[in-house]
Amino acid sequence: MTLGNRIASLRKAAGLSQEALAAKLGVSRQAIGKWEADATLPSLDNLHQLAKELGVSIDALLTGEETDAQSASEAGPPQTPLSLEGVQALLEGQARSDRRRQKRTLLRLGVPAALAVLALAAGLAWQNGQLASLRNQLGTVQGSVATLDGSVAALQSQLSAGILGQGQTTFSESLLASWDVQVKEYSPAESQVLMSLSATPRTITEDCALRFTFVLSDGQSLSLDAVQGEGDVFFAEGWVPLAESYTLNVSLMRDGETKVEQLYTEPAFSSQYEMQIQELPPVMQSASHTSFSKTYTVRQEAGDYEIPVDVSYARDGRPYQWPAKAWVTGTLAGEEVLNLALDTDFIQPGSENGPSEPSGTVTFYLRFSLEAKTFEQPWKDEYADGDWPEIDYQLHILDNGGSESSYSLNL
Repeated sequence: MTLGNRIASLRKAAGLSQEALAAKLGVSRQAIGKWEADATLPSLDNLHQLAKELGVSIDALLTGEETDAQSASEAGPPQTPLSLEGVQALLEGQARSDRRRQKRTLLRLGVPAALAVLALAAGLAWQNGQLASLRNQLGTVQGSVATLDGSVAALQSQLSAGILGQGQTTFSESLLASWDVQVKEYSPAESQVLMSLSATPRTITEDCALRFTFVLSDGQSLSLDAVQGEGDVFFAEGWVPLAESYTLNVSLMRDGETKVEQLYTEPAFSSQYEMQIQELPPVMQSASHTSFSKTYTVRQEAGDYEIPVDVSYARDGRPYQWPAKAWVTGTLAGEEVLNLALDTDFIQPGSENGPSEPSGTVTFYLRFSLEAKTFEQPWKDEYADGDWPEIDYQLHILDNGGSESSYSLNL
């Protein structure tokens, strides 16, 4: 999961919209969108405040994991110094614009490389006008280098003895020297994504073959056989159906033997492409009946309604899926009593008044107003227990791919 994915996930878990989080941080909504799209990185000051507002440490925000010191303390200072892992994650986020690279562990970096990371981090902080803040943190980090040196040596000793958790693979044991995954196209009509994959095995033989397998959270799996191109690089391409999440594995067939390695897990797959409705306000109505009357009354209450819709944008500024058309219907006792086209501030892509540089997730709104209306319906004895028909309100959205979805607006 990237830093942008974590920011978006934690924001939604905290029940905050992009506008609400931006207001707390004193930045624009577009800035939040760019962070969540991994188009830009927050400054160190913004990272401190962002972690505070989302209720996590800076290291947990950057790496997805707590350090030992942070895990052991329930009540630390509001802004804890960045660890080496946090600095490393910050720099790796800067380098990752369009490519998904393999994660590198602290063991591979070693202590000398970790110190180089600190120097680079200082340069980054200077670029963001945060050199003074980083220098304060540097003293704390340098004080832990000796401990880190011992920890790395201990970890190396454990690895030499083969003490590894189930499913873990060290860099030296990896089947691949390098690999890459790119998104080439999204099809809203088919609800699938065209993926382009490449990999270079560590060892090449004449009978070497390679296969990528996507294991989707809905139980489906998709295997793509790779073709060897120039040199030692294997390429594969295919359409992957959207699912909540997926895991990508690679199989290497060589010398009559097949070995399988898990490359990574994408925990938020479909939400990166499909528009998301944040909340559905119920349309207010009431019903009444007077004793011995042959009719009962259903009242549609007057009100203004707003439905927020999150639209995800690619890095080239194009939205993946958006509401091309939206309308609300109301049905009472099998008869349609409402069919209302909705106003929306969503501007079609390519429009002269379109968003200048949308990225990540942008929230648009479907808005409508209803006037008070009264409907008289025939009374039946079976309604005596209070279970009489009321208006069934439904929101309908036709997306840019031609797919229609319906959502209940009833209490």
